[in-house]
Amino acid sequence: MKRMYFSALTALFTVLLFVATVSIKPACVSLFYQPEIPRGLKK
Repeated sequence: MKRMYFSALTALFTVLLFVATVSIKPACVSLFYQPEIPRGLKK
């Protein structure tokens, strides 16, 4: 019974980690992505 509980916990943690990685990656990409400044805004 304990082994089953441990494996379920491990699977849950893995899924949680996967979801966190997938949701955080686009945020990091958009944070570090700096589009080129248009000529009109340059001084």
